Amino acid sequence: MTTTLIEYATKGLNNLEFHTQPWLQSLSFSSVSTLLILSCIPPLHVPVRNLLRPTVVYHVERGLLRVHQAQRCENWLLTILFDLSSRTVSVPFYVTFLPSLIWSGEAELGTRLALLMGLCLYVGNAMKDLISAPRPFGSEYKGNKVRLIGGSELEANVNAQEYGLPSSHTMNSLCLNFFVVHYLLDKHLVPSEWALAMYLGTAVWVAWIGLARVYMGLHTPIDIGAGALLGTLVLVFYLAVDERYEGWILSDKLATLWQALASIIFLRLHPKPLRHTPSYEFTTSFGGVCWGLVVGMSRQHLIYRQNKPGQFVQIIQSRAGVIALLQRVTLGFVLVIVMKPLSKQVVITFLPLMYKLVPVDLRKLWQPPLHSLKPPKHEGIPVDENGQSWDVSVTARFISYASIGWTVVDLAPVMFQVLGFSIPHGPS
Repeated sequence: MTTTLIEYATKGLNNLEFHTQPWLQSLSFSSVSTLLILSCIPPLHVPVRNLLRPTVVYHVERGLLRVHQAQRCENWLLTILFDLSSRTVSVPFYVTFLPSLIWSGEAELGTRLALLMGLCLYVGNAMKDLISAPRPFGSEYKGNKVRLIGGSELEANVNAQEYGLPSSHTMNSLCLNFFVVHYLLDKHLVPSEWALAMYLGTAVWVAWIGLARVYMGLHTPIDIGAGALLGTLVLVFYLAVDERYEGWILSDKLATLWQALASIIFLRLHPKPLRHTPSYEFTTSFGGVCWGLVVGMSRQHLIYRQNKPGQFVQIIQSRAGVIALLQRVTLGFVLVIVMKPLSKQVVITFLPLMYKLVPVDLRKLWQPPLHSLKPPKHEGIPVDENGQSWDVSVTARFISYASIGWTVVDLAPVMFQVLGFSIPHGPS
């Protein structure tokens, strides 16, 4: 009986592509569009926050019980496991993993994952700053303060300073892992009979990440639930457009310009939180990466299209392939390490000089929705903690991270060709 049910479920997953269902596509398109509209129409930000925030805060406070219960189970092994699991859904991990994936011959998968993450971060962080719901970390429940258990210095000093709803870790984990499973099955890189086990395993992993965030004191159940819901909607939306989006980038000569224009609009209209958080800066970073990818993909589409799904497995079957891969990854990261600060310094040096030619009243029209962290030199032009105007530092951040995306899919592949770091296929 059990075997029959498993076979039936597996057959259903193999034959039914859930994301192609019209009702689910309509729901995801309408939901994601609504979220983008809410986040990109400034006059709606305060009314929507006033409408949603009290209910969300109420459920956050009720969820402190679950956080307290989870933290009562604290032990060193669980802390290590949860901490390590959370690091696999961090920006530093993706900045390391995705370029390596692209350079290993899986450019299609790597770039699609990076563009998906850019969408996830924008939607998730826009909702965080729009609703401005508190995290449990630091709150009190029946006289017991919720602690931050485990976590790196980055987690404590940066991530924990963001607002809580939705959980970005849950969103990103759901979107990226389910997309990988879909991609492997769609490209027939794994047997279709594995579908059920892979989807169930991914669901368990996402649930584990959600539990880790509650245990660590960074989220309540409503944050996790909102992250899972938004992640599902974004994933279905992206699966419906990813191939057409990629085709547009590779074929339209104006794709770079349109992507830049969309980035400027979305960053300018991003919700302004109740207090300063690093969410906008994270969004800017990956928005820059996505634009850099588009620039590189549109220029190096022949190199991009030469990559075939499943090449990584062929590469590691030979000693020569492994050596070539190590050469590519080493050179690639050297180029990234050089290009990122160089491009940032160029922008920081020359942009203020250019702004001196722009009337202050005109410059005020383009200001990031951020709080001034020090007294500003000009009213209406907020500054960061270093006294640098936010429009300069945000632009520098965007360009420096764009240089990463461009280097990964354009500069690095060119250098691989010049230096002969080609990848042999198959076992030696």
